[in-house]
Amino acid sequence: MTPRPLWLFDSPLLRQALAQMNMPGVPAIVRAACGLSQRDLAAIVGWSGAALSYYERGQRDGMFDIRTALQFADAVGMPRAALLPLVFADPGADLAAGGENGTGMELSRRDFGGLAAAAGITAVLPSAGVPRGVNSSHVRYWRACTDVLYAHDRAVGGTVLLGSALQQWQRVRIALKEGTGSETGRQLLAVAGDLALCTGWIALDGGHMPLAQLLYEEAHQLAAGAGDVVLAVHVLTNQSMLHAEMARTGPSREPARQGLRLAFQAQEEGRYIPMPRLHALIALRHASAASLLGDRTAFQAAILQARRELERGPRDGDPPEWLRFVDETEITGVEARGWLNLDDAHRSARLYGQVLAAGLSTRNRVSYGAGLADALLKQGARQDAVAAATEVLPAIEGGVTSIRCLNRLRLVRQAAGNTAGAEEFCERFDVIERALTASCSLPHDHVPDTSADVPALWPRDKPRPPRGVSRRTDATWRLEPPGGCDRGGWLKRVPGVAGSPVRDSPAQMP
Repeated sequence: MTPRPLWLFDSPLLRQALAQMNMPGVPAIVRAACGLSQRDLAAIVGWSGAALSYYERGQRDGMFDIRTALQFADAVGMPRAALLPLVFADPGADLAAGGENGTGMELSRRDFGGLAAAAGITAVLPSAGVPRGVNSSHVRYWRACTDVLYAHDRAVGGTVLLGSALQQWQRVRIALKEGTGSETGRQLLAVAGDLALCTGWIALDGGHMPLAQLLYEEAHQLAAGAGDVVLAVHVLTNQSMLHAEMARTGPSREPARQGLRLAFQAQEEGRYIPMPRLHALIALRHASAASLLGDRTAFQAAILQARRELERGPRDGDPPEWLRFVDETEITGVEARGWLNLDDAHRSARLYGQVLAAGLSTRNRVSYGAGLADALLKQGARQDAVAAATEVLPAIEGGVTSIRCLNRLRLVRQAAGNTAGAEEFCERFDVIERALTASCSLPHDHVPDTSADVPALWPRDKPRPPRGVSRRTDATWRLEPPGGCDRGGWLKRVPGVAGSPVRDSPAQMP
């Protein structure tokens, strides 16, 4: 995997094959990366299994034909910029020529049914090719895409992956409109829901909460259409997490109450599912919401319940990719964040230290490292917070692109402006912030000023503002009539109106 992947199955091996004009190796590398058989990949591209076998063995030169190469690239969702190593005989050519965002992908209202406009996206995503004759091979391919997105997210964060995720989601939406057979249709609904959830999480990690919220709504409808209880519970846990994040970064705790209600609903929906990790995840969503509401007793009970569920044993066998992160380390990390929400920064810092001593993915190490810095800052230990935050910077400089993690470090950056010996951290953070925000074509959401909650950031010459009062001025999103496009319409920014997203219709967005 490359530090900044150009698309889902980007890799140094694939770039090297293109640079060396090893065209027979290209479909073989892609097929191995997504775990498909020759028959499955041939069905996706529209070839016969025999033709693909001949191409991979070099017995036919069809892959050297530019029309055949482009047909293959378009069928698997490979952006044509990924073929630049072939043009320039340089494995790194695409990185220099792919544009500021490294993907060349942007969105328009017309091409994405309104979700782009909802997030304030101003650029244009290349039109996704319409899959011909969607079948079970396409379902397996999109399921592999979802798993790869989750795996890549743990390594590099969501910002750089959002363009690729949205493009694949657009292709699935087109396939849903085309329709297919009953059993394959149900599978398609389920895999579309999984991909919508994954893309929503990536959008959240990239700092785009409105987009994540709409994708979760789409996933909720797809889960109902597919009759998939596990997917429905997964949607509810993600929605609960999203509302908890809204409560943590915003001036109101009302989203936390909604997050708690969603966690209870997930518990009720999934009560008969024999997956201990899933029940542990539901308990963690309870814990996060309860801590944001200041309910210490409910928080501790939920953390205890999560550990009990995990100790029941691996009855879920090989868990799906999206559930593998739920382990003892994750529980301890959620517990650390919860104690921070409950204003026990000392206990939070101690737990964050335990988490960072365990084996973590690259992005999660950045996230928990930022949490430790936040806990130290709320203790009033500015220099220790700056030191902890500085240890996180090499990973971000090395390719982790999480706006969510960057936002957690921003408070430390604000405090470091008045801290002796923090000049290097400030300079490196500013460079990272400029590079990361410029590398993504999607504007990240405004971050509210939460310095009033951080003792180290209280102005020495001004009184502390009362809790819950924010300097943030915001607007609300209103759903405009779709005007002939599919469900969702588009969302319009209404300046000068503060509040949560609302519809023009009486029903409010969850």
